[in-house]
Amino acid sequence: MKTGWVLVLLGAMAGQGQASEKAWFTVAGNPGNPAVDTVQVDPVAVATTPERKTMYVRVSRASQRTNWEGLPYRSYESQVAFDCRARKAHYLIATYYMAPLWAGDPHSTTDYTDKPQPMLFRDVEPNPTQRIVRAACRGSTG
Repeated sequence: MKTGWVLVLLGAMAGQGQASEKAWFTVAGNPGNPAVDTVQVDPVAVATTPERKTMYVRVSRASQRTNWEGLPYRSYESQVAFDCRARKAHYLIATYYMAPLWAGDPHSTTDYTDKPQPMLFRDVEPNPTQRIVRAACRGSTG
């Protein structure tokens, strides 16, 4: 009988681990090719109010870029706040990697909560910003 309960418990724990993994949706680019700009969104919102949603967005750039503070990076994972009334999105926090496709250890994390930075995807063509905002805000009352 104990063995049965242990197996049930282990199965439940394994299911929780799988459920917590993000299911990234590729909006632009190719997550298997480090030579292209790639933008992915986790479609499951972290938080939701009638006017605002918070979601995870990650980006891998085809070449090295710098953030607002002049910090170099090739890819980053971020938490983004979508203002559905204004149809805009802002970064709240971003974790930067020197390697493309979020490989290796992150080299910096920046908290933009007090001074949110706009989600723009400069030089990504076609630019997916408005497409992502529309999708994130679909069905909101904002």
